[in-house]
Amino acid sequence: MRVVLCEDHWLLLEAMATALAEHGFVIEAATRTPADAVRAVALHDPDVLLSDVGFADGSGLDAARHVMAHHPRTKVVMVTGSDALEPLVEALEIGVAGYIRKDQRIEGIASLLTRAVRGQPAIDETMLRRLSRRPLPSPRSPLDNLTARERHVLGLLVEGLTTTEIVDALSISHSTARTHVQSILSKLGVHSRLQAVALVNNLGPTQRAAAHRALVDSDVGAG
Repeated sequence: MRVVLCEDHWLLLEAMATALAEHGFVIEAATRTPADAVRAVALHDPDVLLSDVGFADGSGLDAARHVMAHHPRTKVVMVTGSDALEPLVEALEIGVAGYIRKDQRIEGIASLLTRAVRGQPAIDETMLRRLSRRPLPSPRSPLDNLTARERHVLGLLVEGLTTTEIVDALSISHSTARTHVQSILSKLGVHSRLQAVALVNNLGPTQRAAAHRALVDSDVGAG
């Protein structure tokens, strides 16, 4: 199996190259920056790029994105000495083949590299368990991109008010009311007031509750 390494600490880079070579891997290049790693992948077309996550100059995840987009045959495996879960989440979102911690024996790293190249799960189990225990973020509501005034206007639309009634309720001009409505439709990605109201009414229970709170809060704030 042919490998390109990327690690900005010389001692660790050389140690990993030597240890992996002793386990039968062919080290095509040992690089110290994400940019050099990308160039080495383009030159050598390796089976796997094993890259650190964090660098003083550039990001290992940015290099991963580039390699996966332009050299899809090369599997990308990230290695880290950090306990932070955010890089793992980002790595999983972009679709890396593996995510490995540095604090394990070389046999474990070699085994995970082999699994990654074979298309098998190669994610550090300890970090995955920690990730599974982390509370899930609240789902975003389509209303999140609306201003407080736009949420207020949308709330009035949901209640069935006409443009004239919105003008009277908010003491604004017809042109201002129409501008708010058009902005709401654009941000929600719909083409009519009816579609906007239907979108709010058809949200899932959790998002509908969040939308209801947003509309109520905007109404209270306007008052």
